[in-house]
Amino acid sequence: MDRVTTILSEYTSEIDYNKIPSETIHEVKRRIMDSLAVAFAAYNSEPVVKSRRAASLYTAQKGGRIIGTRYTVSPDWASFINGVMIRYHDYNDTYLSKEPLHPSDMIAAALGLGDALNSSGKDIITSIAIGYEVAVTFCDCASLRRRGWDHVNFLGIGSTILSCKLLGLDKEKIHHALSIYAVPHASMRQTRVGELSMWKGAAAANSTRNAVFSSILAMEGFTGPFKPFEGEMGFIKQLLHGEFDFDQLQSLSEKKQPRRILDTYIKPYPVEYHAQTAVDAAIKLREQVDVNKIEKIIVETHQPAYDIIGPKDPEKWDPHTKETADHSLMWIVAASLVWGRIKIEHYDDIRNPAVLSLMKKMEVKVDPELDRMYPKAFPNRITLVMNDGRKFEEQVDYAKGHPKNPLTDKELEGKFNELSENVLPADQRKKLLDKLWSIEKYTISDIIEDTII
Repeated sequence: MDRVTTILSEYTSEIDYNKIPSETIHEVKRRIMDSLAVAFAAYNSEPVVKSRRAASLYTAQKGGRIIGTRYTVSPDWASFINGVMIRYHDYNDTYLSKEPLHPSDMIAAALGLGDALNSSGKDIITSIAIGYEVAVTFCDCASLRRRGWDHVNFLGIGSTILSCKLLGLDKEKIHHALSIYAVPHASMRQTRVGELSMWKGAAAANSTRNAVFSSILAMEGFTGPFKPFEGEMGFIKQLLHGEFDFDQLQSLSEKKQPRRILDTYIKPYPVEYHAQTAVDAAIKLREQVDVNKIEKIIVETHQPAYDIIGPKDPEKWDPHTKETADHSLMWIVAASLVWGRIKIEHYDDIRNPAVLSLMKKMEVKVDPELDRMYPKAFPNRITLVMNDGRKFEEQVDYAKGHPKNPLTDKELEGKFNELSENVLPADQRKKLLDKLWSIEKYTISDIIEDTII
């Protein structure tokens, strides 16, 4: 075994429900709730419908159910479609460090595989807490995107750990599951370059699917490549060019209680996370000015926002897909000035003339001061220059849902109800929320049963 698989397998084996802090347990419940909320909102979206239709052609007698349906499919397929639902609107949680991540994408595995296993609520909480701990720690260890690889490669490592924990695998089998996942399934960053396709919202789901598949194979004794991470042609050399902070990873061995989920952020708006504070700033400005009298818009941001959702891709200046729009800082700022708080339904009007007109008045640049604040803060500053020469400026550093500006339980329930009201009646929503707050008393199959539309 290499150091990475040794540390991960030992950590996964050592942690059980009794070692999970109460605040972590509560936050896991909140993330399951948030994930189901955004999944319900995506239930009728085109990528979800297409994926669900494909899976329905090959239903199985034994497996996991797709959220909202009675379709039973193999656990990896269930995890994939559930993952597409969770990720589609870019509305699930985030962590930003050397590498960005949407850690709740792995909850798709907890739902798909957990339903197939009829896992207890306590087992679900434990596996999610450990999966977050691992995936978030990897984001502190190295950057994938700077070398052309996608963040979902780290997500899959966390999803594999989550799956192994649910399956009850021993250390040796966890090693092989990680190896079977890590070596064959490298995902390219091309997913998020130029005009973005449906795959932008499916890459994470595919990573989770591969993690479940790898873990089930390992459960049956299937072996994976030798030294998957530290080998001469392994993950660290190929994807990270040899740059990896082992001290960060070693910290897992020293932690007996998973808490990293508390460092991640719930989203208040369905836009890429680096733009959350830009929405807040634009909303504040919108209350002060007549948008029709704006002559110029100056957006100052931090370098990762500029690189990921900024002006370098021509397609981001002229989005034609929902996936491109929610990853365009320019579109997001203009849309927020026109509509205020961005909602899912605004993506039905991507080509809105008022939005496109404001984008033409925009300049986007990196401000060194703001960049130095990252990743402890995620600041955006917007300055509006009016036709009469007046200037209005707003800067926001922490969006709602960040640990320094947390979303309350009541606010999270409000998000759940808003996003699920079109597919679930009020009494069913209340029943599901009550169960989620006390999920340790149920199985995950009990929860899935209450999602059926």
